[in-house]
Amino acid sequence: MRFIHCNGRRLLFLMVYAHIFKGIYYNRFSINKLTWMIGTVIYLMIILIAFLGYVLPWGQMRYWGATVIRRLITTIPVIGKWLLIIIWGDYSVNNRTLNRFYSLHFCLPLLILVVIIIHIVILHYKGRTTLMSSNKLIVPFTPYFILKDLVGFIFIIILLIINVTYFPRYFLDSENSITARPLVTPIHIVPEWYFLFAYCILKTFNNKVLGVIILILSVGFFIILALKRKTSNNTKHKIVMVIWLVNFIVLTKIGALELTYPYSSLSIACTTIHFAQK
Repeated sequence: MRFIHCNGRRLLFLMVYAHIFKGIYYNRFSINKLTWMIGTVIYLMIILIAFLGYVLPWGQMRYWGATVIRRLITTIPVIGKWLLIIIWGDYSVNNRTLNRFYSLHFCLPLLILVVIIIHIVILHYKGRTTLMSSNKLIVPFTPYFILKDLVGFIFIIILLIINVTYFPRYFLDSENSITARPLVTPIHIVPEWYFLFAYCILKTFNNKVLGVIILILSVGFFIILALKRKTSNNTKHKIVMVIWLVNFIVLTKIGALELTYPYSSLSIACTTIHFAQK
């Protein structure tokens, strides 16, 4: 069950990112703005739930990952340190902090389930933005989309079963098998792969406050996309989106490396492209 849980979240994020890219590629953010906005809220909630669950086992890399987030919170002017104490429940990380994180990690999925239901209801009310529906050809949800989604669901479950059965530890970080050591800093702090693009953007800037602002904007731009005018789904748009996807993959790869030359220069270029594409 533990391997299903820890490997399943990686697969979940892979599907989430594929779903987001498909929405951007087909301009769904401009066709169905409310659905896109609620989907962005779901994405942010998934990130929060994933982080809360990531630090719970209290392995070495998990502890220092939480330390990085702690430093981000302290950059908030005036209330940063006070807010950090509220989140910790004390002046340092201890069992009280973990109990609080566990409670949130358990309760937030119940809330996100409600938001997902709202997301689906609005989607059905507005209609799916498929290529056929955009040409005024209405495709019934039953049985076409149910069968389509069922095939995809079965395929993903098969991948997860193969992963858990034959390669359960392949994607796990060996550092997390070590109990957290607050006095021993890892040579290189590496979060999970689905946070690497944001971590790379954060490391690109030497100024911590500037890095946090750019990091927030990197996620906030998904919301800003919904405010844009409806754009045509032409060849130029598709080429731009493919470039953005490749750039996202490069950012993810660089995020796992130390930002020494030439990676430091490449990270600046990729960060610029990440924002320029939007």
